[in-house]
Amino acid sequence: MRSSPEAGVTTPRATALGAFLEGWRRAFAAPAVTLGVLAALFLMALPLGLALRSMLVEHLGPSVVAERAAWGWEAGWAAEFAAQAQGLGRTFTHEILGFGGTISIIGGFFDAKPLPPVVAGAAVAYAVLWIFLSGGILDRFARARPVRTAAFFASCGVFFWRFLRLGVMVGAAYWALFAWLHPYLFGTLWNNWTASITTERDALAVRVGLYFVFAFALALVSLIGDYAKVRAVVEDRRSMFGALGASMRFVRRRPFRVFGLYLLSAVASIVVVRLWFTAAPSAWASVPVAFLLTQVYLLFRVWAKLAWMAGAVVFFQGELAHATYTAAPLQMWPDSPAAEAIANLVSRAR
Repeated sequence: MRSSPEAGVTTPRATALGAFLEGWRRAFAAPAVTLGVLAALFLMALPLGLALRSMLVEHLGPSVVAERAAWGWEAGWAAEFAAQAQGLGRTFTHEILGFGGTISIIGGFFDAKPLPPVVAGAAVAYAVLWIFLSGGILDRFARARPVRTAAFFASCGVFFWRFLRLGVMVGAAYWALFAWLHPYLFGTLWNNWTASITTERDALAVRVGLYFVFAFALALVSLIGDYAKVRAVVEDRRSMFGALGASMRFVRRRPFRVFGLYLLSAVASIVVVRLWFTAAPSAWASVPVAFLLTQVYLLFRVWAKLAWMAGAVVFFQGELAHATYTAAPLQMWPDSPAAEAIANLVSRAR
């Protein structure tokens, strides 16, 4: 329920560092959520991996090259495969090895490179999955205690349609950034500012500065969307327009601490990526070792994501929560039709 703080009651201001640390604590205290997210991501990626594997097996066949390719990168064969690959097969390049895939994804995102249709479909499915799980995850972190599986998925179902409407609005903002701001920054401004530059270092500095401007715009949209979700869950809001407006006001009134928490979470993610850069398996690493290292990296990436969500909840609750300020009521799955029919007969008999 939504209500205003009682008159004369003052609460200490929440700190970005405190919310950051408490967010990681709540993320670590929810192992079922972490394992569930990892399992969902694995099941999403599995069909694509199996489809790509069948393409590779069909192209290689029983040969000496197949045996060498099973234990390391075979550049000659990879070039031959890429020349005839279609659809998902075009994603099988040297960039998928180790840290190269991470750099390729980040670079392609900021350069607004179109995704292959299959990968774009997987990205949409990934976004829908997070929209569905976000309601249950935020509700779990807002309560700061374990909840039953039925209650978790009930919250996911309740907020899915609300977050889907919110996703359309936030998605429109992202579309505007990539459709208008990105061409202006990396087209008009880039051409005007680099027309008289003669050194590659100065051109790189301009490019990096434009990347920072675009990243700030993306971060602002992300912040507003994330706090809109937090307010929708903690306050049980049904109007996503109202949640967006409330999120904008929340960010506008405490910008330094809000962005401070966001930067702390971004630094944590950068540290995870930096560790991945050091530990990423090479093309000649054994398959079990490469698989294990990749799963450890994904685990820390999921923890970083969950810690940010929990930190945003903690910060919001620390700023506006008070004695009469509660989260949504505990969601429960309804009884089966048979059980409900028996209950109705009993109530009528009384």
